[in-house]
Amino acid sequence: MEELQDAIEDAQYVNAMTDEGPKPSKEWPYPDKQTLTDWKASKPSDFFDLEKLCEQSMPLYMLSRYVKEETSNSAEMLFVEDCCRYRRLYGNVARGAQCTAMVEAFGGSTEVQNIDMLESNLERKIHGSYTDADLEKMTADTVGKGTGPLALGGALWDEAVGGHNSKNYDDLLWDKLDAIVFAQLKTKVAAGFKGSLMHEKMCQFLYLQEAAVEEDDFALFRVLGRGGFGMVNGCKKCTSGKLYAMKVMNKKRVKLKRSEQLTLNERVALAAVDSPFVVSLKYAFVSEVDVFLILDLMTGGDLSFHLAQKQKFSKEEAQYYAARIMLGCQALHDEGYVYRDLKPENILMGDDGKVRITDLGLACKITKTLHGAAGTRGYWAPEMLRRDKKGKKMPYGHCVDWWSFGCMLAEFISGVCPFRSEAALKYGQDKGKTEKEKAIDLATLEMDPEWDPESFDEDAADICSKLLIKDEKKRLGWNGAKELMDHPWFKEIDWEMIISDRQVPPYIPPKDVNAASQSDIGQFSEDKAFKNCKLEEKDQQVYKDWNWTNPRSFQTEVIEFLMYEKALGRPLTPPRAANGGCCQIS
Repeated sequence: MEELQDAIEDAQYVNAMTDEGPKPSKEWPYPDKQTLTDWKASKPSDFFDLEKLCEQSMPLYMLSRYVKEETSNSAEMLFVEDCCRYRRLYGNVARGAQCTAMVEAFGGSTEVQNIDMLESNLERKIHGSYTDADLEKMTADTVGKGTGPLALGGALWDEAVGGHNSKNYDDLLWDKLDAIVFAQLKTKVAAGFKGSLMHEKMCQFLYLQEAAVEEDDFALFRVLGRGGFGMVNGCKKCTSGKLYAMKVMNKKRVKLKRSEQLTLNERVALAAVDSPFVVSLKYAFVSEVDVFLILDLMTGGDLSFHLAQKQKFSKEEAQYYAARIMLGCQALHDEGYVYRDLKPENILMGDDGKVRITDLGLACKITKTLHGAAGTRGYWAPEMLRRDKKGKKMPYGHCVDWWSFGCMLAEFISGVCPFRSEAALKYGQDKGKTEKEKAIDLATLEMDPEWDPESFDEDAADICSKLLIKDEKKRLGWNGAKELMDHPWFKEIDWEMIISDRQVPPYIPPKDVNAASQSDIGQFSEDKAFKNCKLEEKDQQVYKDWNWTNPRSFQTEVIEFLMYEKALGRPLTPPRAANGGCCQIS
């Protein structure tokens, strides 16, 4: 009977992944008119200024819909959107192509070479009057102050790109023209937009963005894995039909292991890091007995699962996965975090074949006194194990992640982690360490791995050796991920494509349950200690600031819902279930 239930849940999960379009099972809880009026009145005076609104993706989408559907100003809106798109792109090739397309579309010729010529052509293409005074005023008021639609993600890759593109247009050109066109657009449409149904719907969703979600807002699918304090399930947001992963951590189990601070660290770190190479936190909320994290649903399984299937990865696969993981680590380091638990089990694959770092439970801020082993033995860096002359544990920093990265990279290439191998165990035992754990630790501190030429070419052996240097100050990565990017082993990698998240993955997982069976995942036993554990008010207060909604993720979810609704040509409403609940999975 248990196997039948597993099969049913697997089928529901696979069906949900392969459905075309969202299938909501619950109405959006829109506020009533008075509640929305009061909410609007509570906002700062400039909250609804068009420049402020258009710094957010969903209001910009709503404005675009209004302009294109209700006015004759589509050309201005298209130009503003193209400027936003240009600023989000990474690299000379991508920006150059977008720049060329914009010149052709709005300038009338690819031979336009300066702002005056392009501005003149824009004036003919887009009905408006742009004077030198407009240019001077709008540049002073808007450009470089983080306002206006062009500010959306504009600074993300500026330093790397260097403000250059293949057509030799300065980025400031698009800043200036966008400022002018947006000013004209605002003059023509702001009043109408404010009084439109689209504006009212935008306000409703902005109100909902601030409202806390709860357990009943999600419908569960099958169990995907088990963490230290609870299960990870596939789930669906009932109002939008969007699929996510739900990580549940039981407050009693957290309390019994005295891991409240680790749990809070994970929640804070996930909210702080915004990277396509790290699993993103969408929502966080609590119940009386559990805390919840709603995360990206990565349906392709973890890299440990795929390594077990393939024994080792091809060079193309190893390079692609390593490049993304490396950038994920750097994203954490840039925010002042060290990850401390890098291993194949913690790298998840999406249904598109792209991988991300997950499980930030051991991630923490880097401090001068950070010390102690954390993570998984065999991936620990030597500095986690070292002690000074007085026997005290020594501090460490971000370079422990590059050591773990080196262990994992060697595992990708050969199928074996160097310090979880028979060679490492034998090394420690030959040195007198009879216990397996202590033998591995000694190997970590002293052994230099050998690189089998059947698996490791010269560049592969070199990069792994340099990542596994015992002295962290001499280790590859001490000065950041750029040191790794410049290594010859990565010479075939197109970093522009990787960083911009446009590289096609070398492997696409099947549309299936790429995870262990539910019986293998198992369940938590409720032993005597668990049953006797009582949650007091002070235990609940630990999580008083837990609730959180990722604004960008919520707005993306809303945009996807509205776009699908528009394509259908009708409102997307949930089926009327006999029980009236949200837990019916369709």
